[in-house]
Amino acid sequence: MGFIEDDDFDDAQCLALLGRGRFGRVALSLKALPIVVPVNYIVSGEEILFAIPLDQVAKALDQRIAALQADGVEEDSGQRWTALAIGIVRRLEGIEIRRSVAASLSLPGSDVRGELFRLQPAVLSGRWMDPL
Repeated sequence: MGFIEDDDFDDAQCLALLGRGRFGRVALSLKALPIVVPVNYIVSGEEILFAIPLDQVAKALDQRIAALQADGVEEDSGQRWTALAIGIVRRLEGIEIRRSVAASLSLPGSDVRGELFRLQPAVLSGRWMDPL
């Protein structure tokens, strides 16, 4: 299970839920302050691939710990969920990798603006969200 006491999902369920989404938020520390950036992402096996268009954020991400969080809704029940992946982020290099990830993220062409990254989760956490 995840590291938060009230987690509802195990690691496999968190990855499966994250795999249903396409849009999330990456959180990291930049100059000792928290920053959250919206991203397009995909789950590939047990890794999460995403693009960051901001140079300063991209430079701060490589080889650092960050978190990716996404939310969703179960179509049949209308119940909302949230899932979180925390781990080391690494920059993806090479034109073929960039083309492949760009296509998977539905980004135009192989000339991706910004940098592509892979997050390898060390911690996965998730829960159902209560209605307001």
